[in-house]
Amino acid sequence: MKKENRSAWIKLRVTQAEKETIAAKAEAQDQTVADFLRQRALDYRLRQTPLEKERLRNLARMGSNLNQLGRWVNTHKSRADALDVLAALASFERELKAAMEEPCT
Repeated sequence: MKKENRSAWIKLRVTQAEKETIAAKAEAQDQTVADFLRQRALDYRLRQTPLEKERLRNLARMGSNLNQLGRWVNTHKSRADALDVLAALASFERELKAAMEEPCT
């Protein structure tokens, strides 16, 4: 496998204090400054988009609903109508599948 030659440059201005901090962090990781910065930049995960945040809120809401359903069933075992519980679970399953199919762009 042929190793790709790194020939492009990215120039970055930093303060002397920032340079020293970066160098110290790279040294603590037993890396060169270039390797440290490359790894940090390429492995960085962007913050959640508004769509991702909304999806997580919806999943949290569904999880809360599922917990409430489970708590209700455990509390009212003798009175629990199996059809109502199954209908609620089927509804939950549909919502979860729909949420998981939404693209996160």
